[in-house]
Parts: sequence; structure tokens; C-alpha cells
Amino acid sequence: MSKKHILIVDDAKDILFLLRHSVKRLGPEYEVSTAEDGPSAVQQIQKNQFDLVLTDYMMPGMTGLELAETVHQISPGTQVVLMTAHDTAGLRDIVEDMHLVGYVGKPFSVPQIQKVVERVFAKTHEPVDQSHTQPTDLNQPVHEQLKTLYNQIGAHYVLLLNSDGHPLQVIGQADRAKISRLATFVAANFLAVTELATLVGDTTSVFKSSYYEGNNYNIYAYDINSDYLLVVVFGTGEKPGTVWFYTKQTAAALASLLGTPASEDDGDPAVADEFDDLLGNETRPLT
Repeated sequence: MSKKHILIVDDAKDILFLLRHSVKRLGPEYEVSTAEDGPSAVQQIQKNQFDLVLTDYMMPGMTGLELAETVHQISPGTQVVLMTAHDTAGLRDIVEDMHLVGYVGKPFSVPQIQKVVERVFAKTHEPVDQSHTQPTDLNQPVHEQLKTLYNQIGAHYVLLLNSDGHPLQVIGQADRAKISRLATFVAANFLAVTELATLVGDTTSVFKSSYYEGNNYNIYAYDINSDYLLVVVFGTGEKPGTVWFYTKQTAAALASLLGTPASEDDGDPAVADEFDDLLGNETRPLT
């Protein structure tokens, strides 16, 4: 089995982490290195032979196109794929003129990236799969569940994403780029916790939720049986226990809608109150 050497370049550490582990999932023959900017990527390319460089387009200091030009000078046999949120006709022409393998538009899903990588090594011309994991006919019922949760807890916004970090639906006003980064971060965090558990010999635990506490907003994320992630961004004035309770209820409903079995523990209002008491939060009615 011949090794496939890949270098992934992105100045966003969360995206870099997710991509590295996602490509490694393709098989033991995939050896993945990473770099957080163009200059450090060039240093690695000068020392090692890579079959493929997967690079972000907009990076400080050296853009992905500038890196691609340098790669072609140092290692003409190395293939380059560009990742970009700037999908324009001009950019497509540049990619074609530079004889790059292609580019992937952001936001992207992990399966898309995996298919691109496999296509490069298989030297086929199969199109990148643009399909999502959420069935189209379930969009409205799922939307209603998310909207109900949004209203129940007065959230800043509510987000459903697949386990690969691809946003599927969002309720509330939020910048698309920020939503994409948040989705990637949450998916990478769940993956990181699983990796950490494996390092200490725990291969059976299932981590269902994560909680991030900030100065202005808190973030609560809940795993829906390893297929989807439900994310709630809410103000610091809201009761975490109330958010926890209603999020679990919604996750159970979504699990049924999306064809995954619901958790046996659907939550208890008393448990939510105990959770708030433990954190020292005062009871306040929902508005």
C-alpha cells in the first residue's frame, strides 16, 4: 500500500484540525501534515515530497494562489487544490490557467473534501458531491423544531449541523461566515474530546454535550446520536438549566425526524432546576 502524502494549509486552527483528522479517516495510507500559513508550508515542501497540497485561498502574508505558484516551482509534480469562499468567474479562470487540480467552495462539508482528495489520487473526474445529509422533505418539520427551541429560550440563534461540521439550518440573525466557523469549531471539539478519550484508553464513552461560557453569550451543543449536532447560542442572562432541558427535548424530537433513535433520557424539569441551583442561578420566567 503506497503512502499518500498530503499537506493542508489554513490559518484557522479549528478548520485545520478538522480537515487533518477527516482526511486521515480515509485510510492508514494517508499521511497528513499541516501548516498555518504559506511560508511555513513552503519550508515543509522544501524538505519533504508531497503528493497533494490542500490550501486556503485568503491567508495573511501569502495567499493560496501565491503558495500554489511557489509549489509549482519547488515541486512541479505536486497537485494543488484551493479552498475558498470567493467563488468568482475570475478566480475560476486563474485556477484553470495555473493548472490547479481545482478548488472547493466554503463552507464545505467533510465528505466533499474527502471526495476531492480521493479524486486526486484516483485521477478521475467525478464531480464533488454537493448533497447534504438532511433529507429535503424534512426541512420544514426540522425548521419548526428549531424555531420552537429558539422561541422557548430566547436564543441568539439555533443551529443544526451534521457531524462533519456542515451547517444545515439556522434560526436567528447570524453572519454566514461566522456560522460556518462556529459549526466547524463545534464539530472539531466533539472530535477532539473523542480523540482525548481514546488517548486515555476510553473507547466506549459517548460524549453528548458541550458548554462554553462567555462574557456576552454562552454556547450549548448537543450530539444527536453521532449524526447531527444541535447548537444554541444564548445570552448570559438565560438559565443554563432551562436551555439544557429544552435543547434535550428538541434533540429527541429531531432524532425521531431524522431517522436516528431518541435518547432514553428525555430530561426532567426538576433536573433542570437542580442544574441551575448547582450553578447558583436564580429562577426567572421565560419571556
